[in-house]
Formats: sequence, C-alpha cells, structure tokens
Amino acid sequence: MANKGGRTTVKRQLAPVFWDINRKQGRFIVRTYPGTHAKKYAYSIGVILRDVLKVTKNMHEAKKIVNAGKVKVDNIIRYNVNFAVGLMDTIELVSSQQKVYRLVPSKSLLLSPIEISDNEKTLKLLKIKNKSIIKGNKIQYGFHDGKTVILEDIYSVGDTCLVKVPELEIIETLKLQSDCLAILTRGDNAGSIGKIQEIKEGTFSLPKRVIISVDSRLLEIPIDMIMVISDRDNNPKIKVT
Repeated sequence: MANKGGRTTVKRQLAPVFWDINRKQGRFIVRTYPGTHAKKYAYSIGVILRDVLKVTKNMHEAKKIVNAGKVKVDNIIRYNVNFAVGLMDTIELVSSQQKVYRLVPSKSLLLSPIEISDNEKTLKLLKIKNKSIIKGNKIQYGFHDGKTVILEDIYSVGDTCLVKVPELEIIETLKLQSDCLAILTRGDNAGSIGKIQEIKEGTFSLPKRVIISVDSRLLEIPIDMIMVISDRDNNPKIKVT
C-alpha cells in the first residue's frame, strides 16, 4: 500500500544550509512540514530540541517531550516534531527549567536561538508581507509567518507589528521609514542591525529596497530581507540579539 502521509524525513545533505547539524552523522533527519513558515527558512521542532538547543540526546526523547505537550511555539502547545518554527517565533520549554527562546538571525545565520525573559514570551514582531480588501471594506493583512488578521486600520506592506500571541492583538505598529532601526534577516549580513537612511521605490526590474547604514557601511537591501525592529527612538521593542 502506498504511503499517503508524506515523508517525515529528508536527507541530511538536502537540509537547508543554515541548519546547525552534523551532516555526516547519519543519512536522514526530521524534515520540516510546510505550514507557517517556508521550509527553506525554518527548523523543525525536533531538530531544534536535539541539534540546536541540545536538550535531548536523540529524536526519541524529542518526540516524548513534544507528545507530552511540553513545548510551546508562540504560546501554543505543538505536538508534532515536524512543525516548522522560524523567524521571531518563541519556543517555550515547559519543564522545571522553564526556558524561553526566540529564533532570530545572527552572525550570517538565518535562525539562531536566544534566551529571553518570561515577560517577552507573549510578544512577537510580525512583518506585513501582503494585504487585500475583503467584504465589509476591511483589510486582511498577511504576516511573514503565515498568520493573518482582519483590521480596519491602514498599514503598509513592509511595516512591522508588535503583537501579543497567540491572540494576535496588535500592541504597536512600526512604520518602514527612514531613521528607524531594522535587522537584516537574510544574506551574508543576516543578524546585523542598522539605521534606514533612504527608501527606494521599486521599478519594473528592481524590487522596493532601502539604503541602510550597518557598521559604518551603506548597503542597498530589498525590503524582503529586512525587518523594522524599532521606531525612531532607536530602541528595539523586544530582544533580538
């Protein structure tokens, strides 16, 4: 009989380049199921627990922890080791240690866990990726992690919302504008933080992009590769480094 459930593993050599794993340890590794984040920009929970955070010795232990409901992503219990976790997601280990981590870009890596305080575990930055008008003249916004919300307020694609999860209550909106701080989310400079100097509108052949000052250098970056993390007071709204 054919397998209708889909593969739960992937060859280690084909795993995303940024995965912090030993590619010669075995032939296969737990894959990331498609969902909230694109597979090429996400970890699976199992890999995070065993290979990145190293809180388990093997995948059997990781599955036991997840099946017991001891892992929360964005304050929601997840029961699948293949569940995708990505940019700005919070991962809470519900145990005696009670540690909480956030996945952020760091040192040219797409995703790296940093430990955060318990006060920040319900806070998350979500970048607006798209928006559309729906019935009732309301606007549906789509965020970078696949979540959507319907609002009457008007925001722009590229803006960042500070939200409370899992309710998706918008606390504050950070506009994509000059003099704001932004973090580079992809590329050789992933994890670097700089001040936006100028915003350039897109053309037929070029996407909308920003001129950003990073370590005394001026870089021209597509807006898809940055996320605003503060308004003009230059203080990040949550811990990102």
